[in-house]
Amino acid sequence: MTEEDEPRLTDSEEIWSALRTAIGGLAVLDLLIMIIVSEAMEDASWQGMSVSVWAIVIGVPIFALLSALTLFGDRIILRNRR
Repeated sequence: MTEEDEPRLTDSEEIWSALRTAIGGLAVLDLLIMIIVSEAMEDASWQGMSVSVWAIVIGVPIFALLSALTLFGDRIILRNRR
């Protein structure tokens, strides 16, 4: 297959590819931080709850939001590709 036969990505697909990589990296970073804070701050408390519980309460919705952004972005790009 020559270079001319390969399908080219549009500008929006290239931008989404870069954003998708960044969003995935942020999701992994969110998980790592959530695990580290949960393990390191078991004994500390804030607002009557353990800091490790706060890490989960804040980290899980952020991870869900990043995952939803990835899914919706993929759907939009795939819809525009057809």
